[in-house]
Amino acid sequence: MSEEYQLRKRDGEAGSIGIGAMIVFIALILVAAVASTIIIKTAEELQQNAESTSDDTRKEISGKINVLQILVNGTTTADAIDSIIVTAKVASGSMNVQVEDIDWVITCGGTTYGLITGNLGNTDSAGGAIAAPESINADYMDGSDYDATDELPAGTTFKFDINLDDDTADPNVADGGACKDAGTAGETMEMKIIVDGGGTTILDLKIDSIASGKEVT
Repeated sequence: MSEEYQLRKRDGEAGSIGIGAMIVFIALILVAAVASTIIIKTAEELQQNAESTSDDTRKEISGKINVLQILVNGTTTADAIDSIIVTAKVASGSMNVQVEDIDWVITCGGTTYGLITGNLGNTDSAGGAIAAPESINADYMDGSDYDATDELPAGTTFKFDINLDDDTADPNVADGGACKDAGTAGETMEMKIIVDGGGTTILDLKIDSIASGKEVT
């Protein structure tokens, strides 16, 4: 075999190896590109989900009402609480919480289920204006009224009253509410305070005594 033939053979083999290596290299680049695209897309989706969860959590935490105390305000002749006074505080970090953004719901009754609702602004449960002489339900600690559009900064302490014997459809009508006979000693009611666009506070209200001034735990 001539030296020239052997040289051509070696060059051919080297060329084949080079082409094979190049194919493998290109394949590795393509695999890496596909993998990096998947990783980047997954990372973006995880980031978006994390941001969305973070925003929802921030809203839940920053827009929330903490209840400090609930007192019996009065009783009916049927030995049931007719109204309670709630002292509450806007949670730390809360922003843009207005009086009219806060709703409350009370469910009551053992064998007979009852539900009453209200808003701390000048609206009833149906969204209509409350007729005189009803006033805005959120009060400063000195007893004066907030305006419906007043902002409650973080840390603000305020109070409001809930009439258990008022008719939800018409807050001016007493003795028509679904919970008018449920506020007796030993009973438990559930209360929710809901901030529009924020969090919800849920409490179990156990009535130990119906005497005025007694605390509902």
